[in-house]
Amino acid sequence: MNTRQASFLVCALIAGAPSAVRADSEEEMGGPYLRLGAGMQWPENSDLKDQSCSSRNPPALFGCGPGDDGRSLGAYGGFEQSPMVDAAVGYRWASWLRTEALLNWSPQLNLSSTSNFLGRGSNQPVSASGNALAGFGVVYVDGPELATVRPYIGAGLGAASTSLGQVTYRIPAISNDAVTVTSGGSSTSFAYLLTAGVSIPVSERLDLDLAYRWTDLGTVKTNAGSATIVRPAGRSNLEIAGTQIDLQSQAVLASFRFRF
Repeated sequence: MNTRQASFLVCALIAGAPSAVRADSEEEMGGPYLRLGAGMQWPENSDLKDQSCSSRNPPALFGCGPGDDGRSLGAYGGFEQSPMVDAAVGYRWASWLRTEALLNWSPQLNLSSTSNFLGRGSNQPVSASGNALAGFGVVYVDGPELATVRPYIGAGLGAASTSLGQVTYRIPAISNDAVTVTSGGSSTSFAYLLTAGVSIPVSERLDLDLAYRWTDLGTVKTNAGSATIVRPAGRSNLEIAGTQIDLQSQAVLASFRFRF
């Protein structure tokens, strides 16, 4: 290669560099995207309580005061580990800023607790199943790229609609068939989330997001209604006031983010 050819090649490379940088910058500076993901959540321990322990009409299920174990009357434990699904539409406003409209679904929430009714022994299993659907507006701040990984943090506000089926209280100390079954219910609560994760590029338009998330979906409630009481002496029905339990969870998720 002679001197003239070398000079021409250098000039061509220099002239082409701004175009490449500009193309990368334009891609990062804006545009819509779609994100789909799934993960597992671990709800925090929580207490199933009366909505009002002093309710008289209808009467509270638990009532006020301590139970057999010295704690306030109620059911202790919470929801079990369960799957969750994400669907979101987002927009990148700058290289470091993006927002999302996020829909989160928890299709299988299983309550597993132990009540402490007076004089009923230490084995008082409580169970129910439900689900939750939440919508959030989320803001993400993306950090600088480290090797091929880009960290981010985010926070979101929204609302959650939760549903819980009939709640079954078993009392083996009385008999194997002794149960009290109360009404389920549904409710809507203010919700919020905090998240942190990393993005890994898969292709020019596709990223893999791996995230940790803490979510507060508010309060899950049961309605006042008829409780079915089954004892060795027979079956009866009694009007009972509603109960409630908080739903907060930690989760890990994997999702694919496709840029249009």
